[in-house]
Amino acid sequence: MDPSSSRLVNFPAGDLPVLTVGALGVLVKDGLDGLFPEDLWVEGQVSNYREARSGHAYFDLVEPSEVPGKAVAAKFSVALFKNSRAVVDRTLAEAGGLSLVDDLQLRIRARLDFYPPNGRLQLIMNGVDPTFTLGRLAAERERLLRQLAKDDLLTANRANPIPVPPLCIGLVTSVGSAAHADFIQELVRSGLPFTVLEHDTRVQGDGAAADLSEALHVLATHRPDVIALVRGGGSASDLAAFDAEVLARTIATLDVPVVTGIGHEVDRAVADEVAHTVLKTPTACATAIVEQVRAFADAVAGLQVAIAERVTGVVDRAGLLVDDLARRTAAAANTVLDRRADRLVDLGGRLRREPLGVLDRQVERLDGMAGRLRALDPARIVARGWSITRRADGSLVRSVSDVSPGDPLVTRVAGGTVTSTVDTTSADDPGGTR
Repeated sequence: MDPSSSRLVNFPAGDLPVLTVGALGVLVKDGLDGLFPEDLWVEGQVSNYREARSGHAYFDLVEPSEVPGKAVAAKFSVALFKNSRAVVDRTLAEAGGLSLVDDLQLRIRARLDFYPPNGRLQLIMNGVDPTFTLGRLAAERERLLRQLAKDDLLTANRANPIPVPPLCIGLVTSVGSAAHADFIQELVRSGLPFTVLEHDTRVQGDGAAADLSEALHVLATHRPDVIALVRGGGSASDLAAFDAEVLARTIATLDVPVVTGIGHEVDRAVADEVAHTVLKTPTACATAIVEQVRAFADAVAGLQVAIAERVTGVVDRAGLLVDDLARRTAAAANTVLDRRADRLVDLGGRLRREPLGVLDRQVERLDGMAGRLRALDPARIVARGWSITRRADGSLVRSVSDVSPGDPLVTRVAGGTVTSTVDTTSADDPGGTR
């Protein structure tokens, strides 16, 4: 540093020294070097991570407040220069697929530095302890899982049955990504009549968990048979959104079954733990849905075959029964006809024998009736001494009241008729003699 810019002005004893800005900067830097001659391990949470074109990276290492919503308790600026960044990135990746992103808990190795030209106090990072990060992630994951279990949410989504067959699919993913393409391609390849309701959303980075949760809520309102939550593989940091509590609680409390296909092979995300069904990849997720539909189609086809076989069997048995019934009916009919034929023969013989006797009896009856009719013949009655008197109009005279004086009468007697005229009439005395 130019000594002229860091002059120390002396004053009489008892007075405070007056320093130039440069001189104060030198003193601060020398003091820090004296107080912190070696590197430090500093723990905190990454915030405002950004990368420069030069290859350097910058972020704030903060200590979040224990009270939600309050400002951070402390913050230091961190510079990770290009050469050190390559080492740090490699160390994190090899340790567990980690990468520097916002909200990641880190224990960094750095030296405390003051840069006088900018008056900036910062940490110059040159290393990282990945075991700290993995431990914090694991501890947070275990804490969340215990809380979800306590709230009876780990198996809540599994209580939602997947309709059979699941043909209406909700899809939450980054539309246009490889995960999206793999999932859709598997459905299309099946040739089955799927309907897919897509919701494009971020699957990593700051705010991704909230976006995923919102997408699930939106799709659930459309009542799909099942919602698939998929993304491709990535580092543990890339998949951090799928360990978020807000996403886990959203999945657990939905009344639509959620299946996950998050492309990671080693550990399951918290989202997997609360989902209805867990598959390893987006393709596997789509394949599982396709297999359910095909199993249903195969079952229907099997039922069709079984029904056809049953119907054929029933028809065959019915045919045998009809044939047997026909034989039995024919035999019974022949027996009845034989009995009827015998009866007819008997009746024919009786008819041949009985008509003459019947006719004789009828002739005798007719003769008796004829004799009675002859006895009642008026001519015979007249021949025996009776007469029949009629008026001029031919009506019979049955009593004296039928004629009046002067009426002409015609009386038939044996051998002819007598014509007369009524002079007088007299009625018989009921009490006297005729």
